[in-house]
Amino acid sequence: MDYLVIGVYAITGIISIAIALLLVHLAKLSAQAKMKAERLALGSDGATLSDENLKKAIFQEIRELEYSKGKSEEIAEKVSSIFVRELEKKVTANSYELSSRYETIIKEKSQNEEIAWKKYKKILANKKETEAVIRSIAEGLVVVDAKGKVVMMNPAAEKLLGVQRKDKIGKPILENLKREQLVSLVKENPEKGGDKEIELVSKEDDTKRILRSSSAVIEDEGGQTVGMVSVLTDITKQKEIDQLKSNFVSNITHELRTPLVAVQKSITLLLSRNAGQISDTQEHFLSAADRNLKRLSILIDDLLDLSKIEAGKLKLKYELASVGKIIDDTIENLFTWAKTKSISVVKKVSEALPEVNMDADRILQVMNNLVGNAIKFTPENGTITIEAKLLEDKEELEVSVADTGIGITQEDMEKIFDRFYQAGERTLTDISGTGIGLSISKEIVELHGGRIRVESNESVGAKFIFTIPINR
Repeated sequence: MDYLVIGVYAITGIISIAIALLLVHLAKLSAQAKMKAERLALGSDGATLSDENLKKAIFQEIRELEYSKGKSEEIAEKVSSIFVRELEKKVTANSYELSSRYETIIKEKSQNEEIAWKKYKKILANKKETEAVIRSIAEGLVVVDAKGKVVMMNPAAEKLLGVQRKDKIGKPILENLKREQLVSLVKENPEKGGDKEIELVSKEDDTKRILRSSSAVIEDEGGQTVGMVSVLTDITKQKEIDQLKSNFVSNITHELRTPLVAVQKSITLLLSRNAGQISDTQEHFLSAADRNLKRLSILIDDLLDLSKIEAGKLKLKYELASVGKIIDDTIENLFTWAKTKSISVVKKVSEALPEVNMDADRILQVMNNLVGNAIKFTPENGTITIEAKLLEDKEELEVSVADTGIGITQEDMEKIFDRFYQAGERTLTDISGTGIGLSISKEIVELHGGRIRVESNESVGAKFIFTIPINR
């Protein structure tokens, strides 16, 4: 009986051990299946290929199988089947999404291409219109880039320069000018937008041609210079007419001067009573004639000076001279005129001003003109202030003539130095003029290397200021 009990316990223990071993084996198979499913559900880079539903489906299939050694292939097939189905679903979904995106991109690209094409056609049409306008311009038009190379040229410019557009595009404007040769730069006026005149000589032409070039800088939105546009105008005929006019004025003034001097000498002789006694009435009329002859002499001198300036023949005689003495001489010359209108002349000259190398007679002419205009346009009991000082840089001497007269309008200030221009208020003064005095004064100052300008407000007077370099 005891042996029987012991045997039962032994069999029970063996069975327990076997069951435990079987459970361990099943646990290992379950773990291996789980690991295999996870490997299938992961890509080579470790990224998850399926979602949570895929995991649940795989493990549901595994739990439904009886774990045994012979079921491994079945488990693998089940897992592979589930993975393939889910992968096909993902591929299908992704293919549809990519197809939709591709169609959208193609549609947007087509729309952009259509918009770009419309813009291109519009720009092309505008370009053709611009080229048509440029071709029809009578003046020559040349456009260069920042490097000075030609980017555009119209037929008129080709004709004026004697070149062909195809030979100049992308090249400097003056490169390989075979038919014509640039001789000289006649004049450049930076105050008028870079206008300049050039002389061209051609072997085929008997006379030289003169062109006026009006240039303007082209800037981009950032203010950087990207090129320049120049308009060329043939002004040869105009220059010839101006030369004829200048020659006529010069000749006629020379012809007038001789009889004028004779008449003036005769009147001076009569007024001095060397030719006999004259009555008070005769003296009055002779004095009036003498004053008008002097004005006429000044006018003739101005016209002669203008002719010399236009011909480039006005020569200056430089010498060391004192500006203070020139101012004193101006006040003395015009004192009587200022006194008849009860106008006070105030002199403000800085002490120890250096002598300046200049043409004293020409600067005296400028001062007489400026002070004379001040007396002319200042009402009675007014004031004229003449000032001379050395500028802070001590390289220029500044002289100014300020009055308390009728002033100058803004419109007149822009043209006050033009030849033969007279301000609108001139009719309100007691003496008329020719409108060339200020123009000549400007030329004289600039020939000295100085500058002249005017400051004024209407009805509160005017102030003319000019400078002369100390060292030339």
